[in-house]
Amino acid sequence: MKRTVNTHKRQRGVALLLVMIALIILTAMTADFMESNKVYLLNAVHHRDAVKAEYLAKSSVNLSRLLLSVQSLPMFKEALNFPFWQFADMMLEPFSSNAKEGSLVGEAIGFDLEEAEGLGLAEGEEFSVEIVDEESKLNLNIAANPDSPLRQLVFNSLLAMMEPEIYNDIFEGKDYRDDVDREQVVCEIFDWADPDEDNCLGDMGEESYYSETSPEYERKNAPYDSLEELHFVHGIGDDFWTAFVEPNPEDQTTRTFTVWGKGKVNVNTASAGTLVASLCMLATDQDGNNPCQNPYSPFVQNLVTMLNNIITMRTFFPYTDVNAFIKQIENPAEDPTMLFALAMSGATSVTGAQGVPIVNKKQATQMFTTKSQVFSIYGQGTVSNPLTGETKKRIHVVVDIDPKEPSMIDPSQSMAAAGGKVLYWRQD
Repeated sequence: MKRTVNTHKRQRGVALLLVMIALIILTAMTADFMESNKVYLLNAVHHRDAVKAEYLAKSSVNLSRLLLSVQSLPMFKEALNFPFWQFADMMLEPFSSNAKEGSLVGEAIGFDLEEAEGLGLAEGEEFSVEIVDEESKLNLNIAANPDSPLRQLVFNSLLAMMEPEIYNDIFEGKDYRDDVDREQVVCEIFDWADPDEDNCLGDMGEESYYSETSPEYERKNAPYDSLEELHFVHGIGDDFWTAFVEPNPEDQTTRTFTVWGKGKVNVNTASAGTLVASLCMLATDQDGNNPCQNPYSPFVQNLVTMLNNIITMRTFFPYTDVNAFIKQIENPAEDPTMLFALAMSGATSVTGAQGVPIVNKKQATQMFTTKSQVFSIYGQGTVSNPLTGETKKRIHVVVDIDPKEPSMIDPSQSMAAAGGKVLYWRQD
């Protein structure tokens, strides 16, 4: 009996221990189940918000294509050359604003977005858009056409753009991975796109740099499909990309190169840097004397001041003729509007303002234009949620709104009415 009692005493509390172990296991399983459910819920919410953001971005792109279609209508072409697309974000604000909070445009005209179907967005949803004129850039695909009269002009303009001494470290720095000079880099850019196997400087055979890389690859010898292809070109690294290709990723208007467009540079939308590089090459005489050879000379400084004033004025008074632009560049002292703008900007010599002598005006008309037909649309959709934060989707589309484009789906309709022909589409 004594042994039996001792045995029972030793087994006392086992049930409680088993219950506690069971509770611990159940608690862990419950916590894991709840955490899994939370993760699944957040994933579902994030996926839902991602779909919303994607379609908000697509909406911004479609509305922008509609805006560009209106821009290209004959009534606007004949009346004025005003770039409505530069104000796309403001003009599309009734569609991108919160329906409850209203929009600035709606308030200005006394219109309530909540009463309109299809206008305004729900709380936490928004989209933004930026339209960039691709024909305000220097087109690298000119290199793909050996017979183009613009080929040498673009080549020289690229050299002029890279000429300032502040860029020496990019081309001559000891630590630069592709130790090549300016002319070699431009040549490499051209050799990637041109159809032949010869070096653009006239040497027989393109160098074998790409066959010595790991992994090795070959030159494309065909037009660029996107600017990202430049990363494959010998001599182009991150510092080159930041200096010339995309100085500010948040502002695509600062981009200086393009691979889309007709090849000409629009004087109504090009940056001062692009115009300076092009004008300096057009001002070079037959003996190779370039008035812009010293980028710090008073002549260049005066040219930059003149172009900055032109950029200010052209937004509201765009050029309708390239010859008018050339005349103003050559003889700014004969233009009262330019004289007034120079005086307001504090130019040192107003009445004796020095112009840029264009040696070959035929080349100038080949190089420049006053209208654009190829545009990049950068649309972004954003959905804000207290559970997942902000979800963003970005879309970059390049469209050609040329109404004479022969490859349209319906020949009876204009390409402009269809929102243009999509040349490039990228979604992030």
